Amino acid sequence: MSEQSKDEVASQLKSTVYLTVAKMVEEQLAKHTKNTETVVATPIFIASLVDLVYNQIVNLGEDLELFAQHANRSTVKPDDLYMVTRKNDILTKCLKEVEHQLKQHNS
Repeated sequence: MSEQSKDEVASQLKSTVYLTVAKMVEEQLAKHTKNTETVVATPIFIASLVDLVYNQIVNLGEDLELFAQHANRSTVKPDDLYMVTRKNDILTKCLKEVEHQLKQHNS
């Protein structure tokens, strides 16, 4: 993949993350704000949250690739994700439940 197309993909991903995070923030503000209160998320807050989420996504992707490579595979598998979440038992359990549901749905 050329450097320009990598930059384009990264830009598109960051735009998608921005839209998703902004929507989630709006939904949470609406859910937790009473009629008499006005709580606003500033653009700087949303941009900072987007940077945080985007960087986590990039780091997760890199970790998944490295775990797959370590297992001499070119394909990322759920076990690679479980390696990333191995110190968070609750998250690992939730992900395994989702994997089980997806397997049942696809059967």
